Amino acid sequence: MADLTALAVRASQSISISELHGAVCGLAAGSARSLDGGAEGRDLLDEVIELLGSDALTDADSVDEFMRASLDAMLADDLSFAPLLPDDEAPIAVRLQGVAEWCGAFAAGYGAHPVAEDEQSEELLRDFIAISGAETDDEDDESAEAALSELEQYAKVGALLLATGGATVDEAD
Repeated sequence: MADLTALAVRASQSISISELHGAVCGLAAGSARSLDGGAEGRDLLDEVIELLGSDALTDADSVDEFMRASLDAMLADDLSFAPLLPDDEAPIAVRLQGVAEWCGAFAAGYGAHPVAEDEQSEELLRDFIAISGAETDDEDDESAEAALSELEQYAKVGALLLATGGATVDEAD
């Protein structure tokens, strides 16, 4: 994860690493499930630049390297993927802001592609959008920590479900 963080810092100029990672993962997940089979001939790098703006990013090579590492992590067989969020030592408010930014950027990236959604996928996206507006009263108590941990896990599992099509229920089951 430290390598991915370093790549994100090199790739981004004015947005958080959580927002950058969420956008890349959302675009990739949406592109994989797109009705037109992908990005209409555009590659993911062009989509990242279009979604976030070239002034938010550094050079194309750094962004491309971060993007490839992010996708490798998201598609890893060992399910070690996790949203790129602030460290556990950061204040809860900062960590919640990271989750909110990641979920909002993921939803924006995922929504950039026309996708025939099932009910579970739509619910996940609505939840991601709701999480993107989450706020805290800066209390660092155990219940806030537990709630934040649940949001982080929900973002991880929801993103994996959307990326792999796992949110679609097979009617044959």
